[in-house]
Amino acid sequence: MRIKQVFILHGIGGHAGIHWQQWLHDQLTDIGLRVLMPTLPDAERPDRATWLGEIKKIVADFDTRELVIVGHSVGATSAFDLVEQSTTRVGGLVSVSGLFTDYGAELNSYFLQVKGIDFAAVNANVGTAHVLYGDDDPYVPQKELREVADALHVEPVIFAKGGHLNSDAGFTEFPELLDIIKKIS
Repeated sequence: MRIKQVFILHGIGGHAGIHWQQWLHDQLTDIGLRVLMPTLPDAERPDRATWLGEIKKIVADFDTRELVIVGHSVGATSAFDLVEQSTTRVGGLVSVSGLFTDYGAELNSYFLQVKGIDFAAVNANVGTAHVLYGDDDPYVPQKELREVADALHVEPVIFAKGGHLNSDAGFTEFPELLDIIKKIS
């Protein structure tokens, strides 16, 4: 099945279009894909169940087999939650500086403690998965970033001096991510 929609999820403190997300939206729209890029509620201190509920409402009428979900940071955690609970297969999943393990950071510990992720269900429910992260992420330890790739059974794409793959690290455009989505679709 051909990918028709891309769903971009920001992380804590984010909003629609932050970092490389508006650039990616514009590039994908130019090649004919529909792009969903919501600003999720209470981004400074989000509630995980609320985010999942909002995300489920947005994708409720979509054929998830035609959908790629791109999650940045804890946006990837929410993407894992959605795919884990999906009753239909999701076309693709891309974790950008994503994580799922509580490593004790004040910024996101409360969000990650809510529940674990059943990666057997995630892997059963996703067509293809990709993991991207920087080798010097200032927010997420390398061990936790690597755990995502291991859990999804993929080799990660690691960016030298990529930081958190955000605008602070120079990622206002992200051609490598665009290429991955094009390959999935």
